[in-house]
Amino acid sequence: MSFYIPFADMLDSFGVDLTVYPYDNPAKKAHFHYVGGVRIEDDDAPEAQPEQRHEPVVPNNAQNSFMAQFYTGGEMAQADLLWISSKLYPKNSVVEVPSQPGQKYRITGSSNFQGYSDVVIYALKGDDKHPNG
Repeated sequence: MSFYIPFADMLDSFGVDLTVYPYDNPAKKAHFHYVGGVRIEDDDAPEAQPEQRHEPVVPNNAQNSFMAQFYTGGEMAQADLLWISSKLYPKNSVVEVPSQPGQKYRITGSSNFQGYSDVVIYALKGDDKHPNG
């Protein structure tokens, strides 16, 4: 018996426009190459392109037991916002939320339900590395 809970229509109905900057770990790629035994630094490192999404973002409340049932891992107290998405993003990706102007948020944790649904719930924390956008 297959069990699947589709959320795509609900995400679209309650969503807001977001800009997501997927985290691209700089440690995974070389920043240089060798020419004739001389190390040459690369300046044309491709960066991950921002993506536009239309998905719900809700304030996190540590007293809200309803969302605590869905978010696993015990990181609820570390989040400022919860973002419900249909796409999987790596930890440390940066998210711009239009209802919070001038503030960017970083993904600090997630609960992946894509095994039986089409959602991932992300914990977002205010990103002090980009305080002014």
